[in-house]
Amino acid sequence: PYWAWLQKFPMWVVTPFLTLWAITTMVIFQNAGSIGIKPKRYTIEWVQATKERERQENTNPVTRYLDRRRTERGGTWIAQYNLPWHPYWMWMRDSHDEDFPEYYLPKPGHPH
Repeated sequence: PYWAWLQKFPMWVVTPFLTLWAITTMVIFQNAGSIGIKPKRYTIEWVQATKERERQENTNPVTRYLDRRRTERGGTWIAQYNLPWHPYWMWMRDSHDEDFPEYYLPKPGHPH
C-alpha cells in the first residue's frame, strides 16, 4: 500500500529512478561505517614518506616523469594532486601522523 502510487507510472519510467535510489542508498550505507576512521596510509606524512621512498628506490617512473619541473613539462594539470584519491578524503583534510615528524607538511605536497 505504501508504494501503490508508483503503479500509476509505466515500469520503464520508474525503473531508472528506483535503480538510482537503490544504488545511492547502498553507497551511503556502505560508506557510513567508515566515517571517522583515519587510516595512517592516507595522512600527509605517510604519502610524503612513500614518495620519498619511491624516489630513493627509483620505483615509480610515472611519478618521476610527472614530477619534473614545471618549465620542463609545461602547464599540465596533474589529477593526482587535485582529485580525491581515497574514500576517506572528506574527513581527512587536515590529518597528520605524529610518527613521521620529518615529513610534516601543512597541506599535501605538489611538485611545483
